[in-house]
Amino acid sequence: MSQESSILVLGRMPRGAEPETHRPAGVWCFVEQEEFFPAWDKRFAFPPEPLTDVHAVEHACKCAQALCADSIVPLAAELCSHSEDLPAAYWETLLAPWAINMASQIVERWGRVKAMAEAWGGEAMHVPLLPQDSHFVFWTEPDFTLHGALGHSFNHWLFSRLFEAYFHDGWPEKWTWEYLPPVRREYGAEQLPSGKARLLNMARKAMLCLPFPRLKGLSWEQSLRFSLSLLHKSRGQDQSQPLSSYGKAATGMDAGLPECLDLMALYRAGMPESLRALRHPESLSVSPLGPRLRVPSVLAYEDAEYRQKLAVWRGRGHRLMYVQHGGNYGQVRCACDTAMVEYAQHAFATWGWSEHGSSRGNFIPVPYPQLARLKKRWHGQDGHTLLLVGTEMPGYGYRLDAHPTPMQLVEYRRDKLRFFEALGRTLQNCSQYRPYFALPGSLRDADWLLERIPQVRLSTGPLQPQLLSCRLLVVDHNCTTTLEALVANVPTILYWRRDVWPVTPQSDALLDVLTRAGILFATPEEAAAKVAEVWEDPRAWWSRTAVQDARRAFCALQALTVKGNENHYWIQTLKSL
Repeated sequence: MSQESSILVLGRMPRGAEPETHRPAGVWCFVEQEEFFPAWDKRFAFPPEPLTDVHAVEHACKCAQALCADSIVPLAAELCSHSEDLPAAYWETLLAPWAINMASQIVERWGRVKAMAEAWGGEAMHVPLLPQDSHFVFWTEPDFTLHGALGHSFNHWLFSRLFEAYFHDGWPEKWTWEYLPPVRREYGAEQLPSGKARLLNMARKAMLCLPFPRLKGLSWEQSLRFSLSLLHKSRGQDQSQPLSSYGKAATGMDAGLPECLDLMALYRAGMPESLRALRHPESLSVSPLGPRLRVPSVLAYEDAEYRQKLAVWRGRGHRLMYVQHGGNYGQVRCACDTAMVEYAQHAFATWGWSEHGSSRGNFIPVPYPQLARLKKRWHGQDGHTLLLVGTEMPGYGYRLDAHPTPMQLVEYRRDKLRFFEALGRTLQNCSQYRPYFALPGSLRDADWLLERIPQVRLSTGPLQPQLLSCRLLVVDHNCTTTLEALVANVPTILYWRRDVWPVTPQSDALLDVLTRAGILFATPEEAAAKVAEVWEDPRAWWSRTAVQDARRAFCALQALTVKGNENHYWIQTLKSL
């Protein structure tokens, strides 16, 4: 490496690095060590982020879906010598949740490699790479997400393979590279669970056997009643979509990955042991009693053993219906993994909406019990707390959807500071901040904010009681909390940049309704000014006809509730499927 070269850092920024000598590949180079690089986000030069335009995000999502769909057959062959003897639905159900995750990492990182090469290809650069024979072991899918997709070493290794492929025919004249020693990521011996943990695990497995397991926000009684509504033969034609319809041959979508890139080697490196360890049936025959329907838990994303039971179910000709379990469904502009895993099944129960942009699916609006129990339960009119709720700030773009890029999340974090500064000291003393739960590979959150605004207190413990008892709620992103607050009739002020949190055209129209009513704002300063305006009597402002009409219009399509008991609607819907 010449003295004039900059070192391109693909993993963790080495201590003592300076802007004159080191170039970070992205925000992640500084996460979990921000305190060692004061003002790093302003001092260091970053490459362009490739997915700041919503159309680029949409294209990348479709490319990842095509890559995932085209990878199912070769992945099945890797896992099972008789994979061709099993139905496509078996392998799609079993592999898609993890395969779309891995495909998303490949497509997102490939976009960054191209952006760095195009921006810095003419400069003198030295690139330390991790060698091919580095070794990673991930026990489960959550382990892969937390320590692979959000892990420094695995991402460094993945970037290394992509850079090798990009410069397969020769590196830029002013670039040099070297291999670092290989790294190994092993998992430790599993701790034996306690007796209580074993009992809970047994109860969980029993619950997952129900046709309608207990989902978040449902009672055991509802789970059992809804399960009884699914004992009949499923009616009508199967609405499930084969994942081949997302493949390159069907859509023409292509991420432009070079032929020299060994895709299966990338998949193998990130495949969790829980998926490798499965033993597959020799064959699956169609049920002679005809197709029936069952509802999966969201644990299907995390539990390979449970997901295999669903795969066998689908392989025998039966059907699945997923259920919305949080915000952003029906709103966020791109639904990369959701479309392939959940929308592609026979049916999808929503919280009120019936279309999600260009996503295909059999969408069925039903009132959700989780929301029904919150309806008009706000009781904070005599409270004294302003509650700001934030969201995650990962340094890696580990989910390929229309959310802020890591660099935009740096600005999003600054906006929290701007909001509290604009409030002034009096309202700061009444404020609490609720951070997202800790994730590896993420920017500093509450500690970063509260050391700058020490008058603000940290919100801890269950969120829902604090949501229902606060005097005024502020949310700085589109999320489940917003839906719950509007259903509970909590006086709520929202702010975020809508170009950074892009939603579907249908949802954009709904957000316009909130903006016109003075609920949603574009900047933290505008939101803070609204807080100061209504703080003395939030209920009087929130009770105005225009504000309540906007709240009801939003809830009707995104947080549906009904008069009376919602069980009737669910039972009738389940019996009709």
